[in-house]
Amino acid sequence: MAVQINEEQFNDTKVRWFILQTYVGFEDAVKKSLDLKISNLSLQEKIIEIYIPTKKVYKLDKKGQRQEKLEKIYPGYIYVTMLFDTEVAYLVQNTNYISRIAGTGDVAIALEEGYVEKLKENLLQQSELGSKTTTISTFQLSDLVKVIDGPFKDMQGKISGIDEANSTVDVLLTMFERETVVSLDVLAVKKVI
Repeated sequence: MAVQINEEQFNDTKVRWFILQTYVGFEDAVKKSLDLKISNLSLQEKIIEIYIPTKKVYKLDKKGQRQEKLEKIYPGYIYVTMLFDTEVAYLVQNTNYISRIAGTGDVAIALEEGYVEKLKENLLQQSELGSKTTTISTFQLSDLVKVIDGPFKDMQGKISGIDEANSTVDVLLTMFERETVVSLDVLAVKKVI
């Protein structure tokens, strides 16, 4: 699909942010491919930055250990700041795994000034807060919870203790007709409504 450049953009010598729609899961491959093309064709003056919006999240691995991971916020989309001319348009639309440059119809539209900077700032703040603090604060004593991960999966119980420092909760579970307190990571339980 050929992307048209509107006359305003063609005469504009200002670098702007654009959104590229990619195949979901291929965002990193597109970034790597574009970086290689930029380097080989000496286009550092025209394509300035490639940004894949991510934030830090905490998940439990198979062993029940807390792992920090980067999660893509908008799967299938990457942001590129570039001087959009015919050379760059050709390069971008002939890169594997790119579906299109976002816009209206066949005309690429630049993002409004400051949008990506605000997005980066918001994601940085969310990552700094971390899901530890937001998750632990959602629980209170006597809350009914369901275990969603680990050896006690699908069991329900009440919270009998909260350890904010270690991001764990003590849950009173009934096993073998006895009530037993089990200490679980906050990511392994979910509040029952």
